[in-house]
Amino acid sequence: MTQAGAGPYCRPMMEPLPYRFSFWEKLLLKFGPSIAAFLLRLWNRSCRVVHREHEQRELDTVRKCGGCVYPTWHQRMFYFYYDFGSRHVTMMISRSKDGEYANALALKLGFYSVRGSATREGKRAMHELIDLLKTGQGRKAGMMADGPKGPPRQLKMGSIKIARETGLPIIPMMYGARRRLVFKSWDRYFLPRPFTKIVVLHGEPVFVPPDADDAECERLRQLITDRLNEMADRCDRWWGGEPVGKPGFDLPLPAPSET
Repeated sequence: MTQAGAGPYCRPMMEPLPYRFSFWEKLLLKFGPSIAAFLLRLWNRSCRVVHREHEQRELDTVRKCGGCVYPTWHQRMFYFYYDFGSRHVTMMISRSKDGEYANALALKLGFYSVRGSATREGKRAMHELIDLLKTGQGRKAGMMADGPKGPPRQLKMGSIKIARETGLPIIPMMYGARRRLVFKSWDRYFLPRPFTKIVVLHGEPVFVPPDADDAECERLRQLITDRLNEMADRCDRWWGGEPVGKPGFDLPLPAPSET
């Protein structure tokens, strides 16, 4: 598929990492991401996308606006690691030791990255991502909207803040698989089984006004949360199945303080 894009992004030089790698860790970091990227592409290429809903609207919006923010649920990332990589989406990846492996894999898959998290250099990484998106060169940000640890299916405010600061639309994304491998994780993370059928939904763009106050941001956060959950339900029921990873169905409802 054709998508507006830009050349590779190199983040500014940062201070030395606060940890060291052993010989075997260096070996894994050098060869592991290439092997993992090959296997992930091979797995996902065996699957067949039988329907994409409103893809042209999404492509037209990205061209018109010069970029966008893609949120999806952490549970649904496996296929999007393949699909978003081909779109050269920029992700914010932890600067932890484990994050070094994730970053190397992401770059092999075609992603760009900025480094940081909620606990380590998060504000700087967020500003770096915002500055990158403001270039108007078709840059796109990918957000695991409820990651990395939940609560499941509750959009965090990061996507809203990025859209407000950049003026770019938020375009919810979701996929479902006819056959899947479901893990007993906090969000029921799943993998599409090899050679299964896939459906991908491209949601309606949502714009956050630059002067949106806290109440308006919260309203839009809940709006996008509801849209993502409705899209996930549609994907799961596409072939007559049941929802997976849905609070109140196969997961407990979040506590009021978590929403």
